[in-house]
Amino acid sequence: MVSRDGPWVLVSEGADGESRAAVVAVRALARAGYRPTVTETAGRSLAGASNACARRVTVPPVAGDGAGYAEAVRAELATRPYLTTFYATDAALLAMDAPVRHLLDKAAVAELARAAGLESPPTQVYESGAALLNASRQLTYPVVVKPALKLSAARVVDGPAALSAAVPEHEGRVLVQPVIDGPFHGFGGLAYQGRLVATVRTRYERLWPQPCGTVAAAVTLPPDDELEARVAGLLAGYDGPFHLDFAGPYLLDVNPRIHATLPLAIRGGANLPAMFCDLLQGRSVPTVRVAAGLRFRWVEGDLRSLWWNLRRGNAPSATLAALMPRRGTVHSFATISDPGPALARVRYLWERVSHGASRVSSTVARDTTSSSGSDTSR
Repeated sequence: MVSRDGPWVLVSEGADGESRAAVVAVRALARAGYRPTVTETAGRSLAGASNACARRVTVPPVAGDGAGYAEAVRAELATRPYLTTFYATDAALLAMDAPVRHLLDKAAVAELARAAGLESPPTQVYESGAALLNASRQLTYPVVVKPALKLSAARVVDGPAALSAAVPEHEGRVLVQPVIDGPFHGFGGLAYQGRLVATVRTRYERLWPQPCGTVAAAVTLPPDDELEARVAGLLAGYDGPFHLDFAGPYLLDVNPRIHATLPLAIRGGANLPAMFCDLLQGRSVPTVRVAAGLRFRWVEGDLRSLWWNLRRGNAPSATLAALMPRRGTVHSFATISDPGPALARVRYLWERVSHGASRVSSTVARDTTSSSGSDTSR
């Protein structure tokens, strides 16, 4: 699967190595004749475990100001003539000072969205977590709390007492929005020199984590000319893969990078990473609008989402229906032909469970020792 003489392309996550989008991007690049290098923290990653990976480089994680990560990535880029880099997280983009901060900042995106004819949710912006906590009694609950820059997850907060645990620390401005009761959907593709070269619309059937997570199961929708025109306006000046998240009519999030729904685009004929690399080399690529009816499933996340819904009163019959496999469904990253990433994911989960069990055992041992001392003293 690995090309031995194609142009080099870097795929970088800068996080814990568990990016599903990075796995799919590496495979897509290798299939098109490119040689993907993967950066890893702690010397491992799902993408690096793929047989499509041509080279692996260990870099520091994006932490603090990201300076160590950025220095290591720039050092790697100087080792060979890389065509481009695909980043898999917002934190990596920010650490590399990529010219997309205006698209990552949710407060700034709201203004850009309105100018492009897109709606943003009603939003209150607080300059800090402390400022939000001071205003906790003035909010109408429940609310969604999220950092302006997506460096931690959004959380639904039911009341003032739970607010302090949901406020991001050391992340600058914080946004508060109402809980939107509307269908979640996405719009992704490839932007290049002011036009959308490829587009794919999706309806999210389930999310994980709930209730503020990423897509676990989805189906593609028909193309939408009006939406495409507005998104092209929003992304003016940006070149590369993208994915937007919506709830009802509202734009929630802009991801100017590869995204976990990449397998749907590829199944629909739009190999976004390879198309972008082709364009950078002056090659012509056809415009692709992914057709309706294709299905996507991230099995691990979907099973956890279904269990979450079942525990909260969802009809068992609906859960069973959702569990049924559907022919032609494209899966997140697990494939028989390239089992390395799936096996690496199993190792991650096993270590997490083992670490949790060890922590519980240590806690029990400490409690037992403490109790024994008390009993003896009595």
